[in-house]
Amino acid sequence: MKMKKWQLALAAAAFSIAAGMGTLQAADEASSLDGDTVTYDMGTGVITAEGDVLMKRGSTSVAGKSASYNTKTQQGEVTGNVIAVRDTMRLTAAKIVLDSLDSIRALGGVSLTKEDLSLQAASLSLIGQDQYIAEGDVHGKKGDKTFTGPRAEYYQAQEYMLIPQGGTITTADGTFTANHMEGWLKEERYKGVGSAHIVSPPKSFEGGGDVVDYIAKDESGKGKCILDGNAWAYQGNNALKSNHLTVYLANTGDVAVE
Repeated sequence: MKMKKWQLALAAAAFSIAAGMGTLQAADEASSLDGDTVTYDMGTGVITAEGDVLMKRGSTSVAGKSASYNTKTQQGEVTGNVIAVRDTMRLTAAKIVLDSLDSIRALGGVSLTKEDLSLQAASLSLIGQDQYIAEGDVHGKKGDKTFTGPRAEYYQAQEYMLIPQGGTITTADGTFTANHMEGWLKEERYKGVGSAHIVSPPKSFEGGGDVVDYIAKDESGKGKCILDGNAWAYQGNNALKSNHLTVYLANTGDVAVE
């Protein structure tokens, strides 16, 4: 079906928003929509496109097998080998569902890259321009740091990572596992609760406890690890055990204990 110019612009704009990438773009950016068939029902407000769908708006492009968007409810979806690109962000999935203008879900074999962040998971929710919630065999990387777990939440502005159901964070300093984990990536601080365990080959250190708070660099420029509850630590041939341990670490492998 042939569409009027204003309808075409509306459809392309709607679909680019449905990919979660259009909310920061200028309203007057050029839009285009291609597909084997494109329809717009003015009564229901539903736009549909079928067959090799390609939407473009400014620096955003979205491709899939089919797409639909309700201009009244502002909800929609794009399905079938979806590829969405905007600037440095690339998102692929079996389906993208728009729940609202600032919340989308990507489902089925999801892969996202944006600058130095990458995520692979069974599903991924993007809330606003800042929050990412990945679920199902999550594998991620942020700069030189990697993380895995059944669920991971990342807040871009704060560079904060939450792994609430058990997982692993790996950095240049070593590997940290726990039943519940938090990471402040910019500060290089990581906290684990429940069966927390850290191994740091560069600092010749291994430790664990019910709660472990690891700070790669404290105010002195050295590392610090605070272990609480059944706390233990090894450094070289030295073994430490207590209900509470504070271990100061240096890259030389030297250790001081408080």
